[in-house]
Amino acid sequence: MKPEINLSSSVQFLKTVGPVRARALARLGIETVGDLLRHYPRAYLDRSETTAIGRLTVGADATIVGEVMTAGDRKTRRGGSLQTVTIDDGSGVIFCVWFNQRYILKQLRNGMRVMASGRVQTHNGRRQLMHPDFEVLSGEDARLHTGRLVPVYSLTHGIGQHWLRRLIHDCLTGIRDVMAETLPAELLSLRELCSRRQALFGVHYPENQRERDAAVRRLAYEELFLVQMLMALRRRSRRQREGIQLVKPGDLTRRLVESLPFALTRAQRRVLAEILADLRSGAVMHRLLQGDVGCGKTLVALVATLFVIEQGYQAVFLAPTEVLAQQHGKTIGRLIAGLGVAVETLTGSTPAATRRAILAGAGQGEVDLLIGTHAVIQDAVHLPKLALAVVDEQHRFGVRQRIESVRTDGVEARQAHVLVMSATPIPRSLSLTLYGDLDLSIIDELPAGRRPVTTTIVKDEKVPDVWRQVDDMLARGDQGFVIYPVIEQTAGQDLKAATAEFERLGETLFAHRRVALLHGRMKAPVKESVMAAFNAGEIDLLVATTVVEVGVDVPNANVMVIQNPERFGLAQLHQLRGRIGRGGGQAHCFLVCDRYLPEETYQRIRFFAEHHDGLQLAEEDLRLRGPGEIGGTRQHGRPGFRLANPLRQPDLVKACAEDARHLLEIDPTLTSASNFVVRHALDRDFGQILPLAAG
Repeated sequence: MKPEINLSSSVQFLKTVGPVRARALARLGIETVGDLLRHYPRAYLDRSETTAIGRLTVGADATIVGEVMTAGDRKTRRGGSLQTVTIDDGSGVIFCVWFNQRYILKQLRNGMRVMASGRVQTHNGRRQLMHPDFEVLSGEDARLHTGRLVPVYSLTHGIGQHWLRRLIHDCLTGIRDVMAETLPAELLSLRELCSRRQALFGVHYPENQRERDAAVRRLAYEELFLVQMLMALRRRSRRQREGIQLVKPGDLTRRLVESLPFALTRAQRRVLAEILADLRSGAVMHRLLQGDVGCGKTLVALVATLFVIEQGYQAVFLAPTEVLAQQHGKTIGRLIAGLGVAVETLTGSTPAATRRAILAGAGQGEVDLLIGTHAVIQDAVHLPKLALAVVDEQHRFGVRQRIESVRTDGVEARQAHVLVMSATPIPRSLSLTLYGDLDLSIIDELPAGRRPVTTTIVKDEKVPDVWRQVDDMLARGDQGFVIYPVIEQTAGQDLKAATAEFERLGETLFAHRRVALLHGRMKAPVKESVMAAFNAGEIDLLVATTVVEVGVDVPNANVMVIQNPERFGLAQLHQLRGRIGRGGGQAHCFLVCDRYLPEETYQRIRFFAEHHDGLQLAEEDLRLRGPGEIGGTRQHGRPGFRLANPLRQPDLVKACAEDARHLLEIDPTLTSASNFVVRHALDRDFGQILPLAAG
């Protein structure tokens, strides 16, 4: 008995597919029928109108439909080949011409009915289409490929447009449940959205542009709404879980704040109040702490950890890299020296004997604060009194690791609070999507005395002047960075590399200075030694790669030279520039462009040089790159965003978030008849929604 085909069925079982084409479709990310229908067109050909050959106008773009009368090729005087196909539609004849494309003659043969689109030209008094797009039409297929907005899909070897259009059309018209609605009727009416049936036909085979736009809006809303529902369910589920309530008085936080040589900013105090309120509430905290480079997020997180520790609990502080973990260890150790807090740093390269000792102390509750990389959240780590996990630069860990970070030690650990920190400013519309399951705190104020870094674009011929200015700053006692995009030079690559330039600079221009090298392939003890020396002022100039992008905090560093800035994203450049000027001195950043840059690339670098606000730079970076895969929301089986773009559709994101909250207020378990379609869609796209919906 033939199995019933539905959205979760393998495309292999569709008519005309089979194992070979199924493997080809998999290269496009198409494994199920649902994937196939969400393989939306990347473009459309406007073939809504065809023109009789006898009425064609020279110089105009046109689409014609007719019958192939002749097809042949001949050699050109230069040794190439010329393919010519004549098409007759009863009103006239036109010649379609291609150079060096003999395969076309295997596709276009006498008597075939074809459609061709291109610009009408004349040659030797006869009308012709040079290198036109064409489709072979047969019976009912003709309506799929002409006389309308025709979809153009991303393809791979073994998959053609004609066949893929027919396959998708057959699914839309022949499979019963692909049209099942996923949104309640009330929402469709409220947001003036078309039905799912109309949307799927409208996005794949629109009759006109208006129908296509309505379909895209409906499907984009659906993508965003389902993500917002997932986030709202997660938030509701977490708020219902009983957390570790921290209300006992202590003096560690007070002693730390009083020992600081500066006052906390208003923004830091406001955010701390939000975090401490969560910790006192009795519900599990899941909060995102966001702020620009240098705003003091680490200090806020440290105060929160001390609030936990002074009440007899433990905390972990997780960083994405060993360099950053070691930096946090040193910075935090310095800040809390004398407070009697037991702090240990654990990374993947920690010696075995040291690791065993740290683990033993942590397991016995003798380590108050454990700092480290993802190695900290492995099964071997036992934290009997864990109450708070701080996850720095969370987007480098991902959802699975964030969850694991609070499940390291049985029931008590599952109730631990989570504070996620991100130094990459995120537009609010994207925050609602990336971190919609977290409460949001934003530090929107820099410490007093921080001055904008002077940023200059430098052409190659002016580089000697830059080196002289760098040397002058080093002579005054400043320290600096020189950043390169690659560690070593490779064949066919003309980029300057950190290792080679370290030797050149150290032996020539800066032979009289203390120059060191730092990159990601160096062994951890070596990296730690270099950073310790740089922190101690024993290194004048650090030649490095992006290994110093986050977490490096050397107040005396006031100059940075970035080679080939076009190789970095705006957000990454902003992180790098954030390593200098942290001590209040005037800092200078030089962007060395040693080659011709396309206008768009140059304008991107210029935008960075002229802007210092992290949110502006993040928005521009996302505008240029697109949000891509929405990290933090993707789950097994979910297709990701195909049509929705949170950055370019902030109003739609806001509407979806409001609708999700309202729906759960009136139907928390999604059991009403009208909302069951949402529950089914969530289960289909994300799985394991039932426990969340049940609370």
